[in-house]
Amino acid sequence: MIPRVREKIAPILIVLSLFVTSSGQAGTPESEAIGVLQGISRDLPAIWRIDDRNYVFTPETTIRVAGSSSPGSAADARVGQLVRVSYEERDGVRRAGTIQLMGITPASIQDGPHLVWTGADSATMITIVDGQVIRSAHEGLMEGVVIPTPSRTVPEIRIAGTITPPRSSWPDAVRVLAVSDLEGNRQTFLDFLRGNGVVDDSGSWTWGDGHLVLNGDIVDRGAEVTELLWSIRRLASEAIESGGRVHYILGNHESMIMAGDLRYIHPKYRFCTDRIGISYDRLHGPESELGRWLRSHNSVERVGPFLFVHAGYSPQLDRLGLDLEQINHAIRSGLGPPAWPAEAREDLRTGLIWHSQGPHWFRGYFPKHAEDWGGRPTDAEITSILDRHEVRHVVVGHTVVDDVGWIDDRSELIGIDVAWRDPSEAAGLLLDEGRLFRVDAGGSRSPLIPPTALPGG
Repeated sequence: MIPRVREKIAPILIVLSLFVTSSGQAGTPESEAIGVLQGISRDLPAIWRIDDRNYVFTPETTIRVAGSSSPGSAADARVGQLVRVSYEERDGVRRAGTIQLMGITPASIQDGPHLVWTGADSATMITIVDGQVIRSAHEGLMEGVVIPTPSRTVPEIRIAGTITPPRSSWPDAVRVLAVSDLEGNRQTFLDFLRGNGVVDDSGSWTWGDGHLVLNGDIVDRGAEVTELLWSIRRLASEAIESGGRVHYILGNHESMIMAGDLRYIHPKYRFCTDRIGISYDRLHGPESELGRWLRSHNSVERVGPFLFVHAGYSPQLDRLGLDLEQINHAIRSGLGPPAWPAEAREDLRTGLIWHSQGPHWFRGYFPKHAEDWGGRPTDAEITSILDRHEVRHVVVGHTVVDDVGWIDDRSELIGIDVAWRDPSEAAGLLLDEGRLFRVDAGGSRSPLIPPTALPGG
């Protein structure tokens, strides 16, 4: 099975509030606000009132409706619902450039819990339930303590204590299930695990000594990122107790949010952080429980016969001669602001997080991107990567494919980034009894036939 690459298109709900320069660096943010639509006049130039502020709507203003690819209109607006507006302010007048109708009310917003540490054993829990911010202070916290939360999705959390980074190589894994780029699609992910026998109906780990690999970009774009992260952390603990393992490989979107590049967060989170009064990157910073946990993960791991890396392992990276521990330590040490430092994009050795040839960004395995990423790697270059880390395949996400399978007709390279926002497209890579399969959300298996065995191959 050979995946065809397709463009990763964000849902219409995602409107970028930052521009990107030709170098790929995030630029100056456009002024924007998210709030409740309180009133609207439909004659042009119209006045939209959002959170007690007036915005001038002109014929040039663009209206977008969440979840629709068709242009919106003022007739789609509903007082009391949330809207997101980008604007330019001149002479005290806010002129709307784009108005995004989110189609939800504040009372529908759920998020959290977020646990932000205030001392060695004290923290504040922040949860949004039905649009209301709930804060609670906790003292005497230590490893293993379970705290109840107001969240209906995450009713309790367990304090991790000191988090030790996992090792970078797990060569003895014999049952491996890998997925990538979940992007906050929590329910689709849990349904997929349930369909493949990894969790039971209650969402608890039932896969024994199996290894579940999440190959980066678990965050951004989707609306249940926080709840998804807590679900993964719980599963990771349950897997260890059963002799299994959950491997969370960092991708470019994890490193971006930890560095403060928030272009791709769901608009819901802009509303939440406005109400909470804490920035999204700080909620995932070194003072938060989730942030500490995220910073412990690897960016490259060997699991069984696979080398897992979010975007790709470039020949240029291979020529540095680094082992997996060295790569992972260097990236963990550099996580956090600033985003897109110029010096880190110039020197791969000292800029593994942000360099185009680094493991969070390299796309050179894919023919349609190869020219822009240093050219198609040669067979000898791929063999060198495999031999260095004693694996048979490199498995990547980052670049969307139509289906899980070989990249560029090469059995050494496997792409697994599919569109998790569509439950019918959810799929993963499975190693079981020495054989490779593509599995769907219902647990159906399709053998991955090596390209040389395909008709005409």
